Amino acid sequence: MDDGKYLISTKGIFENYNNEEMRTLLWEMYKGWFLHNATEVDSDRMIDMLLFYDELRDLIAQITKNETISGLNQLQQTSVPDPANTSSLG
Repeated sequence: MDDGKYLISTKGIFENYNNEEMRTLLWEMYKGWFLHNATEVDSDRMIDMLLFYDELRDLIAQITKNETISGLNQLQQTSVPDPANTSSLG
């Protein structure tokens, strides 16, 4: 697998879907898997998939939260004047 190609496609998911859309789609995928496999999969496998779903949902939330915080930090840094470039009032 080409790492550069993978990183571009991974970044695309966060550009194409907001946090709520990703959570909804992830839930739909899990629900579809569960309904499709409910009669064939043992309870341990169902628990593993539910835990995986929860961890992936939390990871997406952390990543999007960090991107939001990073964006806010960049905005704050650009909106605060640099003391070295401002004249003194006195």
